[in-house]
Amino acid sequence: MKLGIIGKSQSGKTTLFNAASGHQESVGDFSKTMHRAQIRVPDDRVDTLAELISPKKITFAQIEFLDAPGVSGGGKETVSFEISDELRQADAFVMVIDAFSEQGNPEKEMAELLDELILADNVQIETNLERRKRKAKLTGDKSAAQQIGLLEKCLKALNDETSLLDCEFDAEEQKTLRGYQFLSMKPLLIVLNISEDKIGQAESILAQYEKLAKRDKRELAAICGKIEMDLVTLDEDERQAFMSELGISTPAMDVVLQKSYSLLGLISYLTAAEPEVRAWTISRGMTAQRAAGVIHSDIERGFIRAEVTSYDDYISLRTPAAIKAAGKQRLEGKEYIVADGDVILFRFNV
Repeated sequence: MKLGIIGKSQSGKTTLFNAASGHQESVGDFSKTMHRAQIRVPDDRVDTLAELISPKKITFAQIEFLDAPGVSGGGKETVSFEISDELRQADAFVMVIDAFSEQGNPEKEMAELLDELILADNVQIETNLERRKRKAKLTGDKSAAQQIGLLEKCLKALNDETSLLDCEFDAEEQKTLRGYQFLSMKPLLIVLNISEDKIGQAESILAQYEKLAKRDKRELAAICGKIEMDLVTLDEDERQAFMSELGISTPAMDVVLQKSYSLLGLISYLTAAEPEVRAWTISRGMTAQRAAGVIHSDIERGFIRAEVTSYDDYISLRTPAAIKAAGKQRLEGKEYIVADGDVILFRFNV
């Protein structure tokens, strides 16, 4: 899964990338350099299971972050688009907003960035419509006519300044539209980049913009990118001391990464054994048999059952023997819907 980081110049876009990845890319760089990194999703459950089991290996879930040029922030006045193909392929966007400078105007900046995404989609649809109408006229292709109707529906929404994320589409329409990779259809995590002196006001600042959030479509977070970038360069003792001095209990970047993961419709199930404690990434609503295939296709193909323990029960009882004695391990079949945090052992035969 890939998240594209977008925002105006000087908004803290690359600062956030550095804070998430531990990289030290140049900030305030106008070279249009693309940065990418596989970033670990913080998960206290993995850490706690590892403390119980002492495995040889610990593996966290990961998301790919892409810090790429592409959105100018010119809003409706944008005259040209240089959206990279990789940015179009992102599953969701992290939109970084300047909420730290004297010139910062978060609401205006958000509106301008959203306007540019809408405008980019408008241009793309108009180009596609013209081509498809010619094809339909020449060939009488009925499927082309259906796509024309769907694109016209999208164009009407965009002309009304409504992002495609806020439109209702049925399952078949969504499947068709995925191939177009429309920018305004991607889920958004809006990150307010606040100044150091506003860290203690993060919650009240978020409350001002709560109306922008929409479940499974738009999430909000507030961070001080500069502080978060400094934190990632420190060792654990220095980090804890610095956070204590600032009155921070959890790095805000951890919250950003967890919200990013959730926004993509992802959850983790866990495997816990002496060789490895690991978080496995799956889509919310996935069945046990399909979840087994994330480990290996042979496990999915030869699936017999899943031995499932809730994370809370596992931590409370601490050992597989105690879990079984307490009757807290469930035997689930292939259609079981895996829950976030399930600790699972798959039984299979191939």
